[in-house]
Amino acid sequence: MKENKKSTSKQMQSLSVIVSRQAAKIVRNVIVVTSVIACVIIMAILIQNAGKSCADNAKLYASQTEEAMQQKISFIETVAAGVDSGAVSKDKYYDYVDAMVSKHEDVSAVYICVPDNSAVYSDKIFTYMSGGWVPPEDFVVSQRAWFVGAMQNDGLYISEPYVDEQSGEICITLSHKVTTPEGDGTVGMDMYMSDLVKLAESSYVQKNYISIITGEGVILTHPNEAYALTAEKSTKVDTTSYQKSFSNPNSVGFVFDYNGPKTVCAVKSELLGWSILYVNGISGIVAVVGLFVLAIVVLILISVTISKKTLTNTIVPLFNPLEVVAQNVSNITDGNLSYAFEQDRQSVEISHVTQSLNQTIEGLKYYIDEINGVVASIADKDLSFEITGTYQGDYKRIKDSLENIMCVLNSSFADIYQQAETVRDFSNELSQTSESVAESATTQSQSIMQANTEMGSLANSIEEIIQLAGEVEKNTNDTNNRLSIGGKEMDSLVDAMNEIVACFDGIASFVSEINDIASQTNLLSLNASIEAARAGEAGRGFAVVAGEIQTLSINSSKASDSINEMIDKSRKAVENGKNLVEKTQNTISAGIEYSVSNAQNVHAIVDAVQSQKSSVHEISESFSKISGIVESNAASAEENSAIALQLGECAKKLSDTVSEFHLK
Repeated sequence: MKENKKSTSKQMQSLSVIVSRQAAKIVRNVIVVTSVIACVIIMAILIQNAGKSCADNAKLYASQTEEAMQQKISFIETVAAGVDSGAVSKDKYYDYVDAMVSKHEDVSAVYICVPDNSAVYSDKIFTYMSGGWVPPEDFVVSQRAWFVGAMQNDGLYISEPYVDEQSGEICITLSHKVTTPEGDGTVGMDMYMSDLVKLAESSYVQKNYISIITGEGVILTHPNEAYALTAEKSTKVDTTSYQKSFSNPNSVGFVFDYNGPKTVCAVKSELLGWSILYVNGISGIVAVVGLFVLAIVVLILISVTISKKTLTNTIVPLFNPLEVVAQNVSNITDGNLSYAFEQDRQSVEISHVTQSLNQTIEGLKYYIDEINGVVASIADKDLSFEITGTYQGDYKRIKDSLENIMCVLNSSFADIYQQAETVRDFSNELSQTSESVAESATTQSQSIMQANTEMGSLANSIEEIIQLAGEVEKNTNDTNNRLSIGGKEMDSLVDAMNEIVACFDGIASFVSEINDIASQTNLLSLNASIEAARAGEAGRGFAVVAGEIQTLSINSSKASDSINEMIDKSRKAVENGKNLVEKTQNTISAGIEYSVSNAQNVHAIVDAVQSQKSSVHEISESFSKISGIVESNAASAEENSAIALQLGECAKKLSDTVSEFHLK
């Protein structure tokens, strides 16, 4: 019991420590929550400022890009105005485009495309290009994207950027619709984007940069060469992490690009249809927030340590009286009821606890003395003891239990005395009955042994029957096999008779044909005789031949008639034989069925005898077991007789022992 108390005290902690820790935990949680809220607010302010700065820079660079492009647009509009107004005649077009190229260093080429019925081109549009370049005859300018765009827009058209193969610089084509005396045409201008590229490169400060993206989503400029437009490749924005910002202009978002976390904002130019993507690095903000969080964590640790120590020094002394009571309550558990608790004068609650514990000790002493008196009376074999003490509350159950114990013991011992006398009488009767059972069991065992011997003889007779039935079954199977072979041979004989009948039918048909031939030959011989008679002497020899032929046909007809009679007789004989064979076949089939049925009956007899053999064997084994059981019962009956004698002696001793108790 003491060991369990020690192990429990090691696992549990004092109430003062628990309260101190709970209070320190509450203070720590308050400090942590407050610090986290402060971190979130500060981070939100920093991120909001970073987002605003990112959006402002994106708008600034977008306006600068529009200004740079406005100069190019003004230049192409000036070229278009010179042609549209008629100030430049057709014969001065080459000089005009050369002069325009020389005025702007970023211009690569200027060209005027107007209708000309004398042109060799399929679309009848001639192109006047700076430098005097003349397109080949298969050149169709009306299919060019910048030409089609200017005509469809009825004014200005700006193409998608591309990389000039010769210079390697990024270029765009600006075109504008013009109206000439020959009809509608366009002026075009290829311009380098070096000023926009320089503008973008000027933004590459630390981790900040701008990226120019065309209306088709092609990235024009980017500090990472993997994204920037080159002659070999172009990158679509939908394959990058900037797609979300590109699709939601003027909104600030976050992105992790090739060198860390960034804020990003895209501004779309209404003039160009392009987007200016400004990317602002926030590594500094992350570092500031990290330092702030670190400082907050340090302050939390210091505050928690100080508050925990302060709370412990304040709370622990308040629980010292209660701990003294808790330490001494174990005296009651250990049965030390001579201990008395000192009442605390500072705390009403602890004073009430100590007073209640002292009263509990006094009550336990009284009840223990009462229980000790009852147990001592039982030990002295005096069951007439009565409980007269006053029990209160749940302690009444102790009094009731003690009274029930005394009542039950008095009743039980009285019953035991009566039952002991009854058991002694029954044991005498059981002894006599057991001797009678033992004698009957011996007689039964001898009868069962004799029956077991007769069952052995029956088993041998059944074995002989099984052997004879097996031989009959074998002979029956052989007979069935031979009858089956005979049946098959009769089937073959029937088939042969059918073939003979078929042959007779063929012969009869053949004889019928001979009769037909004889009749025709007879007619021919008559016709020959008539013709020979008409021929006179010249036909006499032929008449002799005709007579011989007639004689031959008559003989053939007689012979065929004789053959028909023989065939009819043979057919009838074969039909009779066929009928006899079919009857024989039916008889053999019936014999086979009877024989098969007999074989099945013999097999059933063999199975039945086998089953009887198994049953006889099981009966023999059962007789052996019964014999063993009967012998065991005889032995048990003898043992029961001896036990009954001993039981009678024990019942006498029990009644003598119970008579020693003093009952009510």
